[in-house]
Amino acid sequence: MVRLSAATLWDMMSAALRADLGRLFILAAPFALLPVVAVALFGPPAPTSIDNISNQQLLLRVALPSLIGAFGQLAATHLVLRRGDTPRDALAAALAAFPVFALAQLAGSLPVGLGLLLLVVPGLWLFARLLFLSGAAALVEPGTPFGLLRRSWTLSDGHGLQLTLFLLLGLFGVIGIGILAEGAGAALDVVARIAGLNGVGRFLHALFPGIGNCLVTVGIGAASASAYQQIVSSALKS
Repeated sequence: MVRLSAATLWDMMSAALRADLGRLFILAAPFALLPVVAVALFGPPAPTSIDNISNQQLLLRVALPSLIGAFGQLAATHLVLRRGDTPRDALAAALAAFPVFALAQLAGSLPVGLGLLLLVVPGLWLFARLLFLSGAAALVEPGTPFGLLRRSWTLSDGHGLQLTLFLLLGLFGVIGIGILAEGAGAALDVVARIAGLNGVGRFLHALFPGIGNCLVTVGIGAASASAYQQIVSSALKS
């Protein structure tokens, strides 16, 4: 069996994004961009510290956008897996697979969350083994939530270290995109407020983090689809 390397996966993800970024971004934007903007503009104020996060803020700023964004990620994953399909096909496939995918993500989030709390790397390793390939597997191999977790574990067998390395590198990329998006939004907000356009500045400050979140969402979908295709292909050849 050919081992999947982090570098190869990064190249595959990048190639998938370059080939179809426009369609992927537009497809995921209603689910990964708009909720972030809506929460920033109309949701509760952002907490000043972790200790001050309320249940409402946790629901509206983390849980709900993540759940909606997961649907966009699933649709983007389908479009990378089947590039000849239309966005409408991708949305239909995501709608059919989403209940099982979401329940699998919820079930797998407990061990992954504990791993992240104890130490980041074990959490990333568990995410790589249990959840990273689950979107592509849910689209191609329908089943039950726990069956999907078992399938993800089986698919990632022998690839856990490289998938974890890829996720660790990707984590730095996500942080970088977040900092750039927030910085660009804040800078444009200041310029707009100086010009007396307070409403425009507030909107731009909300828009750019939403754009960053959408890029991260389609990137994860492309990486999941690319890894799944490579692993299944190498298994069939061996």
